[in-house]
Amino acid sequence: MNLPSTSQAPEYIPGLHALRVYAALSVIIGHVHLFIPGWFLIDVNTGLLRSLTLTGAGAVTLFYVLSGFLLTSILLREKRKRAQIDVMGFYVRRMRRIIPLYYFVLAITAAVSIATAPNYGIVFARQFNAVQFPATMLFAAYIPLALNSISGMVSHYWSLGVEIVFYALAPWLAASRRVPLAFGSVIAARLLILALTPFESPVHQIVLYLKVDSLAIGALFAWLWYTRRSALERTLTTLPARIGLVLALAVIIVVEMPEHNVLIDYAVTFAAAWLIVNVYAGHFVIENRVVRWLGDLTYGMYLWHMLALFIVGASGMAGVRVYAAVIGITVLLAFISYQFVERPFLSRRPRPIPPEKTLPAGIEGA
Repeated sequence: MNLPSTSQAPEYIPGLHALRVYAALSVIIGHVHLFIPGWFLIDVNTGLLRSLTLTGAGAVTLFYVLSGFLLTSILLREKRKRAQIDVMGFYVRRMRRIIPLYYFVLAITAAVSIATAPNYGIVFARQFNAVQFPATMLFAAYIPLALNSISGMVSHYWSLGVEIVFYALAPWLAASRRVPLAFGSVIAARLLILALTPFESPVHQIVLYLKVDSLAIGALFAWLWYTRRSALERTLTTLPARIGLVLALAVIIVVEMPEHNVLIDYAVTFAAAWLIVNVYAGHFVIENRVVRWLGDLTYGMYLWHMLALFIVGASGMAGVRVYAAVIGITVLLAFISYQFVERPFLSRRPRPIPPEKTLPAGIEGA
């Protein structure tokens, strides 16, 4: 997963990298717990780690809210400063941030899958069927996942497809004269579809995974921070509010809640937004060089970790050492790809976009 990196670079907010790193580690630990015993019949001795991290779905939700909050903050500042949003520039920056590493890791994963599939049928039985791999190539892996026809080392790609859907909408919604109504319509549309379709239907299951409303809620909290900061701080960052937040997070982290449940998703979403507001206000901040370094690698960590998991599982390693090995290999691969794949694209200066490629923005309501 990732957060925006743009030429209109946001001010650095201490503490956000720590949230990224925690979410990435939660995904990795959750997937070790989920996949290695099933794929390789190995006891990984989950122990304390599982009690200190979010579920995989909860961690992805935290990533979503972070993305929606920070990306919308950037768009709103651009809107206020220039009275317009550079839509094409936004899309170009998003593509440079996401696409190169996405397809690089996907290509390597596909090569490893093809080379090892005969010996690991339980992992790759449906890896390259007629739905899954094309859907992954098109940033739509959430569709076969929702339809229970996805497996193997690309199953985690589903969440990037959800982000792409939101990125397609974000500049247009942020340019609206009524930003809360614009982003609120995304939330309402998803809830309406879920309410009107039978639970067992393909549409319902696909929309259940298409969690664009978590990003939209992050966007709404960014708008509140941008336009109603004093009121937001008085409500959500006081000492009693911070104590309430800690208790809410403790319940979410410690209790094993069902994944991909709408009510639980919303509980995690609002708790994540509450936490981000507090971090922006200077509370719960964890900041040091190691955290900042790892924070820059979190997109790569998310993409690489399933391949690292497979490598460690195939080695036969067991016990708690599995976690250390998977995390270590994941960080190493993410560091290498950050240096040689991500940074060269991110460092390119975008070409100026002609005025006709920008989107006039309604300033009212920010």
